Amino acid sequence: MAARPLIALLTAASSLSLAIAPASAGGSPTACYQPVVEPAAYATVEETYVVRPAERVYDVVPARYGWVTREVLVEPGGVTERHVPAEYRYVEKQIVLEPAQVIRRAAPSTYQTVSEPVLLEPGGDRFEWRIVNGKRVYCRIAVAPRYGSSTRAIVVPGREWTEVIPARYGISRERVLVREATVERYVVAPRYETVREWGVIEPEHQVARVIPAEYGTRQVTVKVRGERSGWKQVHLRGSC
Repeated sequence: MAARPLIALLTAASSLSLAIAPASAGGSPTACYQPVVEPAAYATVEETYVVRPAERVYDVVPARYGWVTREVLVEPGGVTERHVPAEYRYVEKQIVLEPAQVIRRAAPSTYQTVSEPVLLEPGGDRFEWRIVNGKRVYCRIAVAPRYGSSTRAIVVPGREWTEVIPARYGISRERVLVREATVERYVVAPRYETVREWGVIEPEHQVARVIPAEYGTRQVTVKVRGERSGWKQVHLRGSC
């Protein structure tokens, strides 16, 4: 409430020099003023302040256990090799045991005894007496020639001839290669087994939570208006 008179006072102070100047020149004052100081104004207000700021904390959640299943490697995979031996078989074929031969043969001369017929008596007609039907008659009789034999040695000359001996064949069994030795490669997949065991279902972990800030209220004094100075009109008896 004191602000308004002071404002008026300050407004009047702006023309104070005009009012004082004639007085100092020897005239009679029409208005008198004296300096005044108005202290600063304060007020008590309620303010909110942070008792404890917000805070992020971490709660530890213990691990949880139970029966779990997992895959375990029983046999690792890889590449395996298998050696396939060469394959053979036996075949039969005809072979010449002895080739054909041409042999010239010869027989020496020999001696041979041969019989040859010889005429002992030549044949012909002859006459002789014969009794035919009780009568003695002179008959003509044909006599055949009579032969005999005689032997003699003769030379049988030797001879030559060619004799062909055919080839002699047989059967031979021969081992022949059917397929060469090879190496076969196979990719073997790893082998796993499922096992059941007591273990961690959920590992220990932390869960974050925020603790909200805590506020309080308090009474504080605040400056409402700063100190100010001005002029206050005064009435002096006998003067103004």
